[in-house]
Amino acid sequence: MKPVGWFQVGWSKEIPNGGVKPMRYFGEDLVAFRSETGELSIMNAHCHHLGAHLGYGGKVVGNELACPYHGWRWNGEGKNTHIPYQEHTVNKRLKTWHSSEQHGCIFLWHDPTGAAPRWSLPHMFDSFRDYLDMDEEEFYPIYPHGARIWSKEEVHPQITFENSVDSMHFRYVHDSPLDPELLEQDYHQDGSVFRTLFGFRSIKHNNEITMTFDTRTSGVGASFNVFKGSYNYRVLFSATPVDDSCSDLFNTIWWPRKPGDQGDMPEDIQARVDKEILTTVDEDLLVWRHQTYVNRPLLAKQDVRAFKALRKWQAGFYDLPPVE
Repeated sequence: MKPVGWFQVGWSKEIPNGGVKPMRYFGEDLVAFRSETGELSIMNAHCHHLGAHLGYGGKVVGNELACPYHGWRWNGEGKNTHIPYQEHTVNKRLKTWHSSEQHGCIFLWHDPTGAAPRWSLPHMFDSFRDYLDMDEEEFYPIYPHGARIWSKEEVHPQITFENSVDSMHFRYVHDSPLDPELLEQDYHQDGSVFRTLFGFRSIKHNNEITMTFDTRTSGVGASFNVFKGSYNYRVLFSATPVDDSCSDLFNTIWWPRKPGDQGDMPEDIQARVDKEILTTVDEDLLVWRHQTYVNRPLLAKQDVRAFKALRKWQAGFYDLPPVE
């Protein structure tokens, strides 16, 4: 449960300017806060004074976070900047974590060696221009109606992302009437990104492919998916380790706006998104919660190349050497 990479830990609108949110990931208590000017910081949660958790009752003062116990202040770099009842501060920092906000989602960089980010994330819009050129403004806001979290599930992230090469589970897990097929030489590997392109054929249209979806998985933490054709929506799925036994699972949906609609997601689309897309994770979880990881699985002939390639690629995100 200690892979290297970027992992989602929330949505930007959960933490407004001056907001504070407690978190727990990778076995550590964390606190995220946004300064009054809008800058997001994530750091270890317990004040070095007497160990109070800064995420429960802590208050943002300007660009700093004040401890709820005795008012000691810490800036976004983890430095103690103010002790109300003495002139001098302490020369000890709270550990800070690299974070990134993209398209309304918050990501945390994890590396057991303490190295700075070794690669960047795909972008839900810029990374897919060659496949389907649409801008964020053409979709309804993702939060809160297109976002859902499953907390503390006893699921390893790596198991969830094997779906990215598994064409046959759609029929049995999601009751899909047709099996998608891998297209364009099955898959592509590009450093930290594993890309697959699936196609769905339609019986109503002479068995022609009427919808495809492009999946770009970043490490073992996040999967960016763009659907094109019969529907043109986007899905970000993330699995983030909480500790050595469980993960938080995040699902985020971008659904195209109705022509001329500039408001939030309408109720009829909210219901459709929840029923048809967000709940697919519930269906997967029926398997994932009770699944054991088979190191050398028996594979059907059509699965061998893609599964072996994915697992070999995934193995590269564990036990990375320190960056010199």
